[in-house]
Amino acid sequence: MTKIYKLTIEPLTSFRTPLQSDTIFGHLMWALRYTEGEAALQEFLAPYRKGEPPPLLVSAGFPAGTLPVPVVKPEQRKDGQESKRSLADNVVGDMLHKALEEDRYLPMAQWEKLARSVSARRLSQLRGEAQKELRDLRDTEREHPVTRTAVDRITGSAREGRLFVSMETFYGPERRFEVWHKIEEGQEGLLERVSAWWKWIERNGFGRGKSRGHGAFRIDQRLTDAADELPQVAQPNGFVTLSAWVPKAGDPTNVTYRTRIKRGKLAEARAIPSPWKKPLLMLEPGAMARLEEGGDVREWYGRLVEDVHWTEHDVVQYGYAFPLPVQVEEGA
Repeated sequence: MTKIYKLTIEPLTSFRTPLQSDTIFGHLMWALRYTEGEAALQEFLAPYRKGEPPPLLVSAGFPAGTLPVPVVKPEQRKDGQESKRSLADNVVGDMLHKALEEDRYLPMAQWEKLARSVSARRLSQLRGEAQKELRDLRDTEREHPVTRTAVDRITGSAREGRLFVSMETFYGPERRFEVWHKIEEGQEGLLERVSAWWKWIERNGFGRGKSRGHGAFRIDQRLTDAADELPQVAQPNGFVTLSAWVPKAGDPTNVTYRTRIKRGKLAEARAIPSPWKKPLLMLEPGAMARLEEGGDVREWYGRLVEDVHWTEHDVVQYGYAFPLPVQVEEGA
């Protein structure tokens, strides 16, 4: 059996790396490596490599009080539906629909309603219901290009004519992120170990530019039992993943999803001689799977992807789904 825990963090600086589940897991594994040693890391990763039940699953980081919008099939308009509306109504309606679709998250109150009956129509209604909350959420996040100059590593001075632009995300003072965890109850002391790994990340920063002050955060609320905080569904016939997912043989195939191509990099001591990993196609959080009739939602899906580096063949990438059970409407 597994238990669900939630960690809440407060960004203190701009971030150059998003809080993606595979990146979070990678940071946790570096924390394990530095605090407990290489042998402890390999021992912890052994069940993942063997395809056994993973002792720890992590989600992506979501704005507090929200979850990712499920990917559903577009609603089909009935014949003649548009002809009954004026041109102005059609234009305004389409503009509103597109604006709402840009939101990647849905507040928990609306998500709980949606989980009991997922469809494009229901999602559109609930997005409209949450317009104010979504607008306020957008106001706490801004992505900006920042121009910098390259530094000569020998002289320590700026290199003439070597300007570059990096994208950075800035957050308002009220923004918090939540990361969900599934921890195997039989793993004695694992909760305390994961908490210690997060404290290590808090001290060292997250993602690109952490040595220059980017990706700094404070743990606003330590890992707490949060089993009752996620939406509960009595008879689910599908699930939505809260993490990036790389399906394995035997996983559901009736899935609606968006993809990302992850071009990861090795960090810390493994970045030499080459940090670049192979490109990896992943399903983004919000991907929704429909189960065969009578099927049950399992504790985990996906896999640890091996051989993801061009020369370092022991490098792996986290690709496990964090499944959240839902009831999908027929045809949705």
